[in-house]
Amino acid sequence: MLPSLHRAIFSGVLKDHAVKASIVVCTFIAMLLAFPGKGNPMDNYSVVKKEVGGHVTYHLLDRARKIDLGIVPDIGNFAYEFKVNGKDVLITPDSLQAYLARHWFGWGIPFLAPFANRIDRDYYYFQGKKYLLNDNLGNLLRVPPANLVLHGLLVYEPHWEVAESGASEADGAFITSHLDFYKYPDLMAQFPFAHVYDLTYRLKDGKLECTTKVTNVSKAVMPVHFGYHPYFRPDGPREEWTLGIGAEEHVLASETLVPTGETEPTESYLPGSSKGITLGQRFLDGGYCKFRRDAEGLGHIWVKGKTQKIEVVYGKEFDNAIVYAPLDNLLFCIEPQTGPTNAFNLAHEGKIKSLDTLDPGKTFQATYWIVPTGF
Repeated sequence: MLPSLHRAIFSGVLKDHAVKASIVVCTFIAMLLAFPGKGNPMDNYSVVKKEVGGHVTYHLLDRARKIDLGIVPDIGNFAYEFKVNGKDVLITPDSLQAYLARHWFGWGIPFLAPFANRIDRDYYYFQGKKYLLNDNLGNLLRVPPANLVLHGLLVYEPHWEVAESGASEADGAFITSHLDFYKYPDLMAQFPFAHVYDLTYRLKDGKLECTTKVTNVSKAVMPVHFGYHPYFRPDGPREEWTLGIGAEEHVLASETLVPTGETEPTESYLPGSSKGITLGQRFLDGGYCKFRRDAEGLGHIWVKGKTQKIEVVYGKEFDNAIVYAPLDNLLFCIEPQTGPTNAFNLAHEGKIKSLDTLDPGKTFQATYWIVPTGF
């Protein structure tokens, strides 16, 4: 009888262990299903791939800080939403379909390249040569009332491809998208300089980092000019928002918002803005340059609502900013640019001292950060 009893007890112990092991396995599988994509489900950071409105999107997640950045590569590598604690840092489009249908600006973070903001004519110059812009190709955007070409060629560009994504405590959550600009005739017809883009969004330590690399794959030197156009809406009444501009010079512009090549002290244009002023009923739409940079070489512009503050931090290659605060729309834009608006033609006319250029085989890299607090 004793051996039989031992066998029964031993069999029961094995079954108990099997049940517990099954529970552990099922729990682990459930965690994997709950957190699809790159990154260990036990880690703070992850990248989640999902379909939104018929488009594949990638979401960079920081679970500890409850941050979510959504990017849709096949619509201009558009960062379309950025949430902290469920609250919007960016103005989010009603839907991706609505954004495509409107075919305009007002949401997310459009990427502006191979030129940012306006060009003052239907052509531009580089190294003494005149390059024509062609409306018949269907990839130009124009802004009324002067109907100037605006914000580059890539806002709705569908040919971006995800090159890499990943997540770890050391690297945060990131995605790198790639565009072979030179492969597409309609792009090259407007800007005939063979190059490629690598654009990395990274969520780490409560900050959004954006690094852009432009590589010249041609046999000739090329001009470089690009920017970003994030749309913010802090909390509280607009007239109570405060802003700080850490740039020494305000760029003077014509009635069509094209720089004249002249500047004035920012403190003369917006007294007190270096430390912070109340927006009130001011209309703002202008450029700034010559940042007062900190010990790490970074420039700073910020806007703050009742509790929510959004700071845009400029790496050294982003040496120009546009600050836009209209009276007829509740939004605030702080736009990093690698040069002034209309840079190609200003350089040709001798109105600016230099234009960023890139030799064959070389890469130009620029980084900025968005730092949200109080959300």
